[in-house]
Amino acid sequence: MQSNPFFSVVIPLYNKEEFIKNTIRSVLQQSYPNFEIIIVNDGCTDNCVAVVEEMKSDYITIIHQKNKGLSSARNTGIKHANYNYIAFLDADDLWHEDYLHTITKLIALDAATKVFTTQSAILRPKQNANLSATPFDNKSVLPISNYFKFKKNIFSNSSIVIEKSVFESIGYYNNTVNYGEEEDFFIRCFSKYKLVHYKEDKVYYLKGIENQLTAPNTKRARIIPDYSKYITKENTATLKPYIDFIYFKLLVLSKMERNTTLVKEYKSKIEFSNLTFVQKIKYSLPTPIFYYFKMVYLVLSKTFSHS
Repeated sequence: MQSNPFFSVVIPLYNKEEFIKNTIRSVLQQSYPNFEIIIVNDGCTDNCVAVVEEMKSDYITIIHQKNKGLSSARNTGIKHANYNYIAFLDADDLWHEDYLHTITKLIALDAATKVFTTQSAILRPKQNANLSATPFDNKSVLPISNYFKFKKNIFSNSSIVIEKSVFESIGYYNNTVNYGEEEDFFIRCFSKYKLVHYKEDKVYYLKGIENQLTAPNTKRARIIPDYSKYITKENTATLKPYIDFIYFKLLVLSKMERNTTLVKEYKSKIEFSNLTFVQKIKYSLPTPIFYYFKMVYLVLSKTFSHS
């Protein structure tokens, strides 16, 4: 292990003119200085590339490609990375100023581990982000040998750092799909590798903006991985509950889009007993009722968040 590890920060960029400057600033203001920033311009059609160029930082390299999607942009960044540890950051998310410093502490604690994560906090539009550093706490370090036991994701893709050798071993992000590629990668990754997780928020994940890939959108043709192909007789008990969590997210999305065909399809894929009590209620609610309650909740959330 390097005593002073270097990081290649990969930021896929597609039409994030409003956010990209603050995202890059959150990297440039890191208390740990050993990094490069690789911006992958995935065929942007707005002014975001000009915004990046105006920042004039020696840390930044911009790579241009035709629009091929998020997976392809991340893979391009990985392949152009000069350093051993790949840190991912979406173009509208933010790092606390001690994020990379925290990762170096995790690396120092467990030299054999190749994957490191921290918790993320949701940031709503118009909310202020406190990016200040906090003292490292060894009590917040959680080694994880079986990630799937959580039956959910405990971090965002903007809070994961992966040693480059992992991609050489298990492959890159699946660029034949345009939705759910992160979980597809996590299944392959955590079926082979353990991770060290830091149980404090060091990343802000922006949620609730227009045209977000994870938001309901009936006009978007989603190509989703076949998660069931990863299930074997040996790993069913461990992996199936995690995959059911993924299908449950897709079920909720389908209910919000009022796509009864997909609702029926995802229901058939889920083992009901693997769901939590609240998830079982959401699973069971008829689509029109679920949609109504969810819309009311979203309206009230926006009202109170702006008050």
